[in-house]
Amino acid sequence: MRTLALGAVVVGHWTMAAIGRDDDGGLAVDNILNTERWMWPLTWVLVLIPLFFFVGGFSNATSWSRVVERETARAGRTPSFGRLWGVFLRRRLSGLFLPLIPFVLLVAVAVGGALALGAPAGLTRTVAVVVVMPLWFVAVFAALAAVAPVMLRLHARYRWWVVVALSVAVVVVELVRIATDSSAVGTFNYLFVWGTAQQIGFAYADGSLQRMRRSTVAWWALLAFAALVAVTASPMWPESMIGLSGERSNFSPPGTVPLLLTLVQIPVALLLRPVVAPLLERPRVARVLDVASGASMRAFLWHLPVMVAVTGVLLLLHVPFPDPGSGTWWATRPLWYAVLGLSLWGVLAGTDRVRGRAGRGSQPREAR
Repeated sequence: MRTLALGAVVVGHWTMAAIGRDDDGGLAVDNILNTERWMWPLTWVLVLIPLFFFVGGFSNATSWSRVVERETARAGRTPSFGRLWGVFLRRRLSGLFLPLIPFVLLVAVAVGGALALGAPAGLTRTVAVVVVMPLWFVAVFAALAAVAPVMLRLHARYRWWVVVALSVAVVVVELVRIATDSSAVGTFNYLFVWGTAQQIGFAYADGSLQRMRRSTVAWWALLAFAALVAVTASPMWPESMIGLSGERSNFSPPGTVPLLLTLVQIPVALLLRPVVAPLLERPRVARVLDVASGASMRAFLWHLPVMVAVTGVLLLLHVPFPDPGSGTWWATRPLWYAVLGLSLWGVLAGTDRVRGRAGRGSQPREAR
């Protein structure tokens, strides 16, 4: 699920990039959804951010259980909650932030080099912001991981009432944001909306979701979908899950619409699980999935820098860019995906070699 969610982000970003030439022959970058508005229903399927944080809840719950078991076995008794929390945070956050160091350094060097070579400052800054923007995923995931041990305690005691309380908090915060026209107030919903997805992930980790009757899950999905349709049909919220020109983005900050999307996608995934799981257990599929899963987070980090680099090379080679949305543009999308995919694969293979050398270098001589 995590691989699917991150892969959908990658494909979505590569598809939305409407790169062309302006009337003066310069580079023009836009979102294809701004010109092809009919595509907005695809955003309900391709924006799988809720599943990412749902899986994050499962992952945090299982990681916490392992920490408790390991530290208890090591100490011969259950350590204090504070000590367990500290160990959990060090392990979760170090694994989350260490891969970001080379990424951030390379982006900083690339931006500095581009400016030094005379690249337009405005365009360079825009590209830099676009490249690092997906890091909000990591920031929110880190914040949710930090509070996961406390939220797991609440889950153990209050179960689904925590999901209800977080959902109510989402609606209240959004109503206050709308009434006060303050985007700062809405930032609380980054934790409340995606915290709701994490909380449902806890229920998956302890088996609560799997014990639900399929008819109950189906009604859950149907009612949440009906609510999502009704809300986006109103003039207060746009239909698209991607922010378009002239519209307020449903995800910046998140609110009622992403919450309802979360409450739709999770039960749909549960309903599809009996069909999909046997396919994923086939040996060949499992091997491919293992490789993809191991590279999914790094692919997510590097997919936009790769797109920027490929675009730069095409500009240097004077390769013509078709008008976004034209027949030629759509016909060249498979080639566009192939070039970007191969380039991303090359970057990931290179980072694998660097990581392998670093790992061998850090081993004691006896181990080597």
